[in-house]
Formats: sequence, structure tokens, C-alpha cells
Amino acid sequence: MTEAKPCGRASLCDDGPPRDPMLLRLAARLLAKVERSDAQRPVRLRLDPREAPELYGHVHADAASRVELLLRELAHTGWVRLVLARQREFAGFIDRKPQLELLDFDALAAWAGYTRLADHWQRRLSDHLERHWVDAGDGGKRRLIDYLGRTPLSALAMVPADEAMGCLQALRELCLSGQALPLREASARVFHGRSKVLDARDELLRLLGATQGQFWEAPIQLLIDVPSSFDEALFIENLVTFERMADTRRSEWRNSLLVYSAGFKGSATRLRHRGGCRVYLRMQPTATLGSAPSSTRGLAIVNSWLFDRAELPVRFFGDLDYSGMQILASLREVFPCAIAWEPGYAELLKVVASGGGHLPEAANKERQTDPGATGCAFADGVLLGALRRFGRFVDQETFEADQQ
Repeated sequence: MTEAKPCGRASLCDDGPPRDPMLLRLAARLLAKVERSDAQRPVRLRLDPREAPELYGHVHADAASRVELLLRELAHTGWVRLVLARQREFAGFIDRKPQLELLDFDALAAWAGYTRLADHWQRRLSDHLERHWVDAGDGGKRRLIDYLGRTPLSALAMVPADEAMGCLQALRELCLSGQALPLREASARVFHGRSKVLDARDELLRLLGATQGQFWEAPIQLLIDVPSSFDEALFIENLVTFERMADTRRSEWRNSLLVYSAGFKGSATRLRHRGGCRVYLRMQPTATLGSAPSSTRGLAIVNSWLFDRAELPVRFFGDLDYSGMQILASLREVFPCAIAWEPGYAELLKVVASGGGHLPEAANKERQTDPGATGCAFADGVLLGALRRFGRFVDQETFEADQQ
């Protein structure tokens, strides 16, 4: 459960809450934690006795209530969210395990007078590069420093400037060597085992001399279940449902090629390029070696569909939530004919319409955003309408694959 009252950017929130020393300290701790984090999920600070001793050990309830009031005032700005465990009988504020979740880094930093750790480090790195980076005479040093000023390598912010420059020099040597590697292997090799530093860093690689295609992302792995014959491809978001449907094969999907691609990965453009995708065949547990010639024929059809652009209707079945609808919209960028799979979503709709499912915040989905439109008539006219009307989500695993 979360509690917050949004108010937008700092400029819309007057001067913010009182600049209480406790709030300033917690803001700095939260902001610093964000800078150190590589997590994709929102960053939270637990208000336990170590981080917020002011909340604990009070003889008088009024003292704890004052601290709670200050925290709620901070959350009222919309810069942070006050996250509380579900309300239980007789549970007080502390019993609900309060946390602060960052929503607006810049606004909170401006109010707290916080200077980014990355800013200090960036100045040190720029000065070090100015003094020690060997320029080939083509202005490459200036372009590199300008690039790092625009898009700092925050993953290196905790190491000394000379060590960071050493990593960049090792990367330049690797680029100029012409050696071809998977992108994350190259990153791990030059950044002390950290494999994700070079994600979305095409410009940096070009500045350091990499050639087109020298480093590549790992291919998408598609897991497929091939029936004896099929007339459509059905992408399934979650592995449990994929396995259940592959085992059961009800009439509604008896002639469907079942495809599992781990959510959003299925919408990547490299899915339809031979170098960007690998197809893996799921065999039935009872199958024996050489017993599935139809699967071999099916694989040839799958390859023709994926890589040679052969025609095949595409359906998508995932969670009935905004994220699932966004996956469908993204999938349509790769397969323009893709539409929501009505037999599966019809069952999830019944759950929502009868008051079932869950509130977004009950499953940490409150930050999902309405995609507006997917381009699929059924999804836009029925599924999104139901999500907006009922305000509840349903996970795909609710679908009972073995129920006739």
C-alpha cells in the first residue's frame, strides 16, 4: 500500500516541507542510494531504527506522531512516495514498515541542497582526461569529454579517476583491435566484470573506434511448442502459462504455434533477424529421439515466418494489466498484424467484471501507465476499457488451461 499526494515538480510545490534536519538527512541518504543503484525498479529507503532513529523508542506518542507528520509532509510534495505495509488491526505507523520511494530526483535534490556524487566524480574524471588522455590529433579527446559530460558513466562513479580512465583506455584498445564480441562480454572484460556498463552506449563505442556490428546484443531466445499443424502464432507472456497450455492443448489453441519470449523481449526488432534470435524447440516429456518429424517440418515453417517474412497470423496473451497491453503495442511494431488473443482474455475479463483480480498497488504495479491505444481493436475497445472502468488487474496465471 502506498500513500502520497502528487503535486508535480518542485516549482509547483512552493518551498516544500520544513527543512528539518531529519528530513534533510533522509533525503540525502535516499538520493545517494539511487546514485549507487543499478536497479531497474524504483529505489526505496527503509525507515528502520538505523536510518530513522527519531521514529523509535519514544515514551510519548506525540513525539513519534511529529516525525510521522514530517514524513507525510515530505510525501505530500510528490518528490517521494511514502510506502506502507497493508493496514492491519491495531497496527501503528511503525508497524507498517514505512519506506520512502524516490519519484523526482531533481526536485528533492534541489530542496535538500544535495550535490550529485556523479557531479563531483565527473569533474575529477574530466580534469584527469584533460591532463592524461592521449589524443590522436583528431579532436577525439574533446569529443569524449563532451560525451561523458552529457551522459556520464555513473557505473564508474565509485572508482578513482585514473582507474576509470584505465577502463576507457582498455575499451579503446579493444575497439581498435577489431575483435568482435557480444556487447556484455566486452563490457565485463574492460569494466572489472560489470557486464551492463555498455548497454545503450553506441555513441561511446563509435567515439573509441568501434566499427558497425563489432559488438552485438545477445540473441533473443524463443521457446516454441509446435503442434502437428498450425495456422497462427500465439505469444504467451509468462512461462507457467506457456507450459500449461503446451501440455494441455485445448481446442482453442490446438492449432497454435505457442511462443514464449519473456515479456517485452518478444517485441525487440532483432527478433526477425537470424543473427538476433535463436529458436528453441520444446519437446513433450514423453517424446523420444527421432520421434517428432512433424516438429522438424514445423521448425522450417517457423524459420520462414520469422526470418523470411512469411505470412502467419499473430496473437498475444499476457497479464490483463497496462504492462500487458504495452507489450501488445510493442509486439505490433514487429508484427503489425498482432492482436490480443480473445479466448484467453475473455476468461480474465470475467474475473475482473466479477470483482476479482487485484488493485495495482497490491502487486507493486501502481507505476504502470495506460498505453492509451495498442492498435488492436479488441484490446483498445474492450480490454483497456475494462482496466480503466474497474481499476483492477489480473495475472495471466489465473487462466485455467486444463478447464474445458
